[in-house]
Amino acid sequence: MPDDIRISVADESDVAWCAQLMSSTDPWLAYKFSIETCTGILHWPGSELFVARVNESLTGFMLLHPRGFLGCPYIAVIAIVAGQRGRGIGTRLLEFAERHFAGSRHVYLCVSSFNLRALRLYERYGYAKVGELPNFIADGFSEFLMQKRL
Repeated sequence: MPDDIRISVADESDVAWCAQLMSSTDPWLAYKFSIETCTGILHWPGSELFVARVNESLTGFMLLHPRGFLGCPYIAVIAIVAGQRGRGIGTRLLEFAERHFAGSRHVYLCVSSFNLRALRLYERYGYAKVGELPNFIADGFSEFLMQKRL
């Protein structure tokens, strides 16, 4: 895991980069989300966008909403540049989210049924499936609602 991962609040100039990454990364790529759709998601009212940098290069981002799931903290999006996956950046973003939501009882996220790498990361990090939303975004795929007690 790189020691020099820096996570900070995104500024408006980071949004286009985040939308481009999001639209070119599964699950959003598989669901054919356009850059415009992704940009709209990144502007979800009340949400907070954070970027991860390694050696000052953008390597990923995370969209959090403090009341995004039934009034509880929700990790809406995590995306990592393809060449940077498996280096601990996703883990650092999860740790950051949990510290950010310190004092909350639970944190939630959804993961697509075909996104096995992300599913394994979340399970390794203590998230458990608490529900399934079949055919939620597209026919033939489920979204798994996952929860971790903080």
